[in-house]
Formats: sequence, structure tokens, C-alpha cells
Amino acid sequence: MDKNKLQNKLEKFTLYNLIFYIAGLMLVVFFLSQSNPSLISYLTLRWSQIMKGEIWRIFTFLLIPISRSPFFLIFELLIIVTCGKGIEEAIGSFKFTLYYVLGAMFMCIASMLVPDMRIDSYPMYLSLFFGYASLYPDEEMLFMFIIPIKIKYLAIISALGVIYTLFILPINAKIAIILSFANYLLFFVIPALRGIKQSRQQKLRKASFEKAASPQKDYRHKCSVCGKTDVSNPELTFRYCVCKECGENGVAFCQEHLEEHKKRINGQ
Repeated sequence: MDKNKLQNKLEKFTLYNLIFYIAGLMLVVFFLSQSNPSLISYLTLRWSQIMKGEIWRIFTFLLIPISRSPFFLIFELLIIVTCGKGIEEAIGSFKFTLYYVLGAMFMCIASMLVPDMRIDSYPMYLSLFFGYASLYPDEEMLFMFIIPIKIKYLAIISALGVIYTLFILPINAKIAIILSFANYLLFFVIPALRGIKQSRQQKLRKASFEKAASPQKDYRHKCSVCGKTDVSNPELTFRYCVCKECGENGVAFCQEHLEEHKKRINGQ
């Protein structure tokens, strides 16, 4: 099926301003968990519990805020909304909905590899942050509400943390983490690598074209009058004239045209 036709069929499922609804539900979960701290344990993504019938975990893990204090919760939700809305404005509501849904699906697949591990929303919203950083790398954010720092540097620090985690976990957990960021890899990393490859190919084609279009100078001497060279006519003798008219760098002539040139400049 044509890609555009498939998109047209799926666009009816687009969730506009999705990130605002998610942030609102996260706020509700935060206040509910303040009165019932054990609530969070029933919302995390845990495949062993899903297999026992707790299907809601497939969705509710996305609503678990990382922050445990109201002060940092505001900061967390501001980042999530900023990143989500920024990506939606850049790639469109349909693609952002797809980005979010695929991220959730890949995290569910990841949880199958580590069925007893409790997974919260952190990888999901970190993938949003990476996506935003890829689109707006030079945007600044107030680190700890004080220090202005560019998004790309914060993203690099976060990525280093993920890479470090990959080194210390067993293989199934490594695969699970990579799957957690599969939506970012599909939407940003792979297209970026493809763009780099295409740009390199274009440069190579341009260089090849320019090389083919430019005259190949495979001779040492060429007569400025008749155009004969030491390659086309190896029997000829070539000389350079450095008269006032030809200049100090000299102009090449075959023997015949050099004589004619000398007669002309001498007025004969």
C-alpha cells in the first residue's frame, strides 16, 4: 500500500495536543499517589503482572511522574509539554501521535524481555527529550532553574547515562533499553544517518561531474594560436615568449607560430 494512502487512513486516529492530556493525567496520578503511595506500584509496566490480567498497566505506566515533590513536578511537566509540543509542531500531529504510540508499544515489547522488572515512564519521556534536542539543539534551558545550558548538551549527558546503563546490565535488559528508544531511532537517528549518506553521495556525484566536465590537462605545452600540444603533435617544438605583449609568465607557441608572432611584434 502507498505510504500516503496508509497515512490518510490512519490520520483519523490522530490525537491533537496529546501531550497536554498526558500531562494533565500525570498531575492527577501525582496527587492520588500523595494520599496512596502504593498506587504507583499498580501502575508500572510489569509484564509478569500483565499476564495475570492487569491489562491497565500497558497504558498507566505512561502516566507515572518521575518527580515526588510538587516543585520538581512542575519542572518535569513543563519539560514534557515543551518537548511534546515542539515535536508535534515540527513533524505534525499525526506523526507525533505515531511517535508516542510506537514508543509505548516498543516499551511493552521491552518489558517482555524483563517480565519482573517494573518500568515507569522515564524512558518514554527521555525519548521525547532526545527528539526535541534533535530538532532544536541550540534551544536553552535553565538547569536547576539557574544555569542556562543548550538542550544538546543536556541530551548528550542523558545519552551518556543511557550508554553507561547498557554496559552494566545483562543482555536481555540491554535489548529492552534499546527497544525503549526505538521510536527515537526510527524517527530521528535513522533519517539523520540516511541524510548524511545522501549528502555524501551528492558531494561525490558533484565532484565526479565537475571532474568530468573540466578539461583534462594531460599535456605540458600547448600553442596559443593553433592549439596543438606536445601530446597531439610530439614532433613539434614549443617555445614561450615573454615579450611585453605576452607578459613575464610567457605564452606558448609552436615553432611556426612563434616566428609569425615575432615578425608581428617587430613590425615586419
